Amino acid sequence: MINNRTEYAIRALWQLSEAKDHFSTSEAIAQAQEIPVKFLPQILSDLSRSGLVRSVRGYGGGVRLSRPPEKIKLLEILEAIQGTIFLYDCLKGPIDCQHEPDCKLMKVYKKAQEAMKAEFAKVSLVDLKSRKRK
Repeated sequence: MINNRTEYAIRALWQLSEAKDHFSTSEAIAQAQEIPVKFLPQILSDLSRSGLVRSVRGYGGGVRLSRPPEKIKLLEILEAIQGTIFLYDCLKGPIDCQHEPDCKLMKVYKKAQEAMKAEFAKVSLVDLKSRKRK
């Protein structure tokens, strides 16, 4: 499930894509995208750790995209905020399940998960910008 933190991250990245190569403050991003100011610094920190944004402290600093928006994919954003995406717990790794190793349902889950991740990997930040809510 895509949560509010992920939605805020996507909206923050939209805003940064508008700023081109300029640095933006978290306060400016929060105001422009109607994101609660108290949540944004941690979200930006997660995005920085994942390499999606670059941050600079001090006067004239802030955050900006680390690469062009067409090269930032939805899957990267989702996983930067939520971690690796799994449709069901059994896809995370070995678990104690009476239906292993020949579980037909697990095979369906795995195929659906692969399709979902492939779709998320196709969509760039530029593609998402055209769907922006406001």
